[in-house]
Amino acid sequence: MRTLLERWTKEKLLKAKGTFTFLGYKFNKELEKNNTLSQKLRVRASTDHIHTVIDGVKRYIMCLESKKCSCGQFQLDELPCAHALAVLRHKNETYENYCSPYYTRESLLSTYEIPVNPLPDESKWNVPQHITDEVVNPPTGEKRQPGRP
Repeated sequence: MRTLLERWTKEKLLKAKGTFTFLGYKFNKELEKNNTLSQKLRVRASTDHIHTVIDGVKRYIMCLESKKCSCGQFQLDELPCAHALAVLRHKNETYENYCSPYYTRESLLSTYEIPVNPLPDESKWNVPQHITDEVVNPPTGEKRQPGRP
């Protein structure tokens, strides 16, 4: 398990270091997809923050202030959905203030910069005596009845 975590951490750190966009690779791809979808949408302002986004016969209500869209995707992903991007384009605003900070390249770099250190050979481990003396029995194999301890 530790070897797997070491490998994953190293791979994700290299990927984050190789990203030169505001968001990490995966999140930037999702944003690009949403941006493509947003191109065909029409926007009608209701207030400074509330807009109706029209997609053919469907209508979505988008609130920039609360970062919510009636499609539900914006608040679920914490990444602008196609409707939010259409509104942002309509208002001539950028998306950066509407993305979760956890998706940024900087956040990903700081997450994966903490290494998962390899362990030395088991013969070199310094295990305290009280841990060595601990007896851990395997499960008994008894099946419990639901609702009974």
